Amino acid sequence: MIADFEKIFNEWSELIQEALDNTDNDNKKEEKDAGPKQELDYWKQRMRKLTGISEQLRSKNCRTVYDVLTQASQQPSESLAKPRDKIYLSTSKWRSIELRVTEALNEAKDNVKYLQTLEKFIEPLYDGTPETIKETLPALMNSIKMIHTIARYYNTNERMTGLFVKITNQMIKNCRANILNFGLIRKGIDPKRGNLPSDDALWDHDAYPPEELIPVL
Repeated sequence: MIADFEKIFNEWSELIQEALDNTDNDNKKEEKDAGPKQELDYWKQRMRKLTGISEQLRSKNCRTVYDVLTQASQQPSESLAKPRDKIYLSTSKWRSIELRVTEALNEAKDNVKYLQTLEKFIEPLYDGTPETIKETLPALMNSIKMIHTIARYYNTNERMTGLFVKITNQMIKNCRANILNFGLIRKGIDPKRGNLPSDDALWDHDAYPPEELIPVL
């Protein structure tokens, strides 16, 4: 029984470590011009994954196997078919995994809590005009300053710089859409943001008269 428990315990350890590594790598796969909503979505998704892993670690099956192996590692080696040191190493590795999951989950929860305070200020970056973006920027900056001051995990240079990059990306997308679609917007037509004309279209003076385009720029 001990041998079977040890085998399944090591398999669980590998699976959980693999899941953690995959969760860590998810952020590296994001689009180059990702916006701030993708940052919040990433941390929400990470929190859900880590919550699932944490719940499995606390499940009855996991606790039973862990408790049996912990007891076995404390027994004299002669009563076991294999050295207890190996079992002790397995349970030690498991404890380090549990700590890693707990810390990563706490980070994800904390980051989601603070990034959600930005949601109402981020919305104009997607649905507003350059003018409404300018109006909401001071409030957005104040919220980011608060996060930088009091957030436990998110206030690193890397995290804050990444957030500013995403905000800048979305500002550029919004301005570009308003420039390319200013003719439709003036007519009161809501343009489909996903189907933008090519930048080269701006050189078509019939579609984009310079006297109208330049003030928009």
